Amino acid sequence: MTKISLNTLIVMAIGLLLANCANKTTNGFGNTLNGKFTDRLTALHDISDKNWNVTFPGVGTCVRTVLDMDSSVGSATYVEGTTNCFNPSKYGKTFFMSDGAGSFWYCDYLSGKTAANEVAQTGRPDSTSPSGGGCNGSAWGKLSATDANFSLNGNYTDNWSSTHQFSNTLWTTAGCTHAIIFYDNTNGFFLYQQQGDAACWAANNYKFGKVFWAVSSANKLYYCQLLFDKVSYLTVANDTSKPGYTNPGSSGCSGFSWTQLIR
Repeated sequence: MTKISLNTLIVMAIGLLLANCANKTTNGFGNTLNGKFTDRLTALHDISDKNWNVTFPGVGTCVRTVLDMDSSVGSATYVEGTTNCFNPSKYGKTFFMSDGAGSFWYCDYLSGKTAANEVAQTGRPDSTSPSGGGCNGSAWGKLSATDANFSLNGNYTDNWSSTHQFSNTLWTTAGCTHAIIFYDNTNGFFLYQQQGDAACWAANNYKFGKVFWAVSSANKLYYCQLLFDKVSYLTVANDTSKPGYTNPGSSGCSGFSWTQLIR
C-alpha cells in the first residue's frame, strides 16, 4: 500500500479547492448573490437565501420567499406573495451570474407557475451573451449594488423619440434642462425646477414640477409628469396626489398613458 504524507494530502486538498474555485470563476456561476441591488428598470432588490424581495417604485414591495438558492449553478426558485406582486402566490425561477465586476446578470426564466414542481425543471437560459439576449428572447437584466444615487441616472429615448439625460442634479430633454431638487428612489418620484434654456417652454421657466416613474408587469420603464408649471416649490413638495399604476402603457397619467423610457 502506498503511503501518502499529511503534507501531500494538504497540498492535494488545496489544489482541488483552487481548481473548483477557478471553474466557478470561469463559468460565471457559483457566486453568492446577497445584498441590496438596483436593476436597470430602477426596481430595488433585497436578496438573501430566504427572500428575494423586489420594491417597485411608487407601488411597494413584492415579497418573494426563496424555496431554493443554488449558488453553484446560479439559480433561485421562489413563490411570490400576495401584495404588490405581478404574479401573486405563483412560483418562479431566476438564474443569475456575476459579471466579474461586482454586478450580476439575472434572468427571470420562469414565472407565474401554479405549482412548485413546474419550476424544478432542469432547463436554463442561454448565458453566452447576456447583454444581447438569451433570456426568453430578451437580454438578461442587470443588478448593481444599490447606492444613494438617483436610480434614473443615464441616457434614454422615449416612445416619442425624444432623448432624456438624467444625473443626480439634472434632467435634460429636448434641449431643456430641469434642475432636480429632490428624488425618492423607493417611492419613484422627483421634484424639479425648469431652467431658462432657449428650448424650454418660456411660460414655465423657473417653475416647479413633479415626475413619477414606474415599472410595468411587462418589464417596461415609464414616467409621468403629474405636476408642472407650479410657481411655488411647496406646491409640488406638499402635493400627495399620485398617478395610476395599473396599466401605465395606456392610462394613469392625468387621463393619458405614461411615457416609456428606453435605455
